[in-house]
Amino acid sequence: MRRLVLVIVLLAVAFLWAPQVLESASGACDALEQKMVAREAKGSQLGSDLGAALMQNLSGGAVAEAAMKDKHPNLPPLVSCALEYWKVTFGG
Repeated sequence: MRRLVLVIVLLAVAFLWAPQVLESASGACDALEQKMVAREAKGSQLGSDLGAALMQNLSGGAVAEAAMKDKHPNLPPLVSCALEYWKVTFGG
């Protein structure tokens, strides 16, 4: 039983903190913003790349956090940002 609880706790920790580690971000919402900026920058021009990167660096995850509060009002921002990060990462 202890092993099952330990596995569940480790999976929860990985789910919540892996995005910021994978994106070298300060938090899950910042990682989500970085992922979205990188995704949008693939097909756009240089000027908009710079604008998107600037916006992301200035907000530090605040824009994604506000969006997730609207999208998932019953979840804490950390959880909703991590959830959306994994959805974007795996194409869901």
